[in-house]
Amino acid sequence: MSDSEIVFLGTGTSEGVPRVSCLTRQPQTCKVCPDAIRPGSHNRRRNTSLLIRYRSHDGTPRNVVIDVGKFFYHSAIEWFQELGVPSLDAVILTHQHADAVGGLDDLRDWTNNVQAAIPLYLRQSEMDHVAKAFYWIVDTSLASPGGVSRLDFQIIDERPFDVFGLKITPLPVEHGPRTTTFGYRFGDVVYVPDASRIPDDTARLMQNAELMVMDALRPAHPHGSHFILQEALDQLRRLRPKRALLTDMTHDFDHEPTNAELARLKESEGLDVQLAYDGQRISIDL
Repeated sequence: MSDSEIVFLGTGTSEGVPRVSCLTRQPQTCKVCPDAIRPGSHNRRRNTSLLIRYRSHDGTPRNVVIDVGKFFYHSAIEWFQELGVPSLDAVILTHQHADAVGGLDDLRDWTNNVQAAIPLYLRQSEMDHVAKAFYWIVDTSLASPGGVSRLDFQIIDERPFDVFGLKITPLPVEHGPRTTTFGYRFGDVVYVPDASRIPDDTARLMQNAELMVMDALRPAHPHGSHFILQEALDQLRRLRPKRALLTDMTHDFDHEPTNAELARLKESEGLDVQLAYDGQRISIDL
């Protein structure tokens, strides 16, 4: 499947960029957030989310989304019409935090008006959370009149699974000391948006990637559940993908200056790494 691509629907952390507090503070001290409201700014970052576009074996175009966070509705408004995405063939979750599941209720637009249901791939732990946080979606008898997201829940574990002919391999990683999240590998693309440690068994599944997307929360100051920039770069040096993009970023990164600085790593040590941005499209072979 050669006419495939990924599209970054969001590259920001849970609160997104810009922060309202940065825009309203007087005097303004943040350089990135005021720039992020400028049309076309690469500093605008919604909740981290990825669209995979490919054709199944029978030639049918497929649109699969990884994570639907709090800002998914806004990402879909901005990109789906432009990209020609009329329906969602599946949604895959990495974990149960709000920046990954907060948009589940918004999926009702598709299941009310476009398609009968959307397959949702998630672990049992996420299913348990969804059953509490979105009880009206799981038990539709509790829903108010007006429609509800109709989801076809598909429980997954660490074994690879198939989504319309695309093999998806879960990549278990630590997201802080008490949470295990899934990254995913499909073809030679590795996507790990929420991680603070990558076990050796998972690292072996990430080898020989053409493109690796890695969590990098902020430039400095260690965080309990995310890689910061230096830690992300150390993981990329460990895993040696041909190309890497960073995601799940706060307002501490200014897109253009940071990418100019990162570009030097390609010259000095052959590490091809840049910050991703919302709306970025990457052609891939699947």
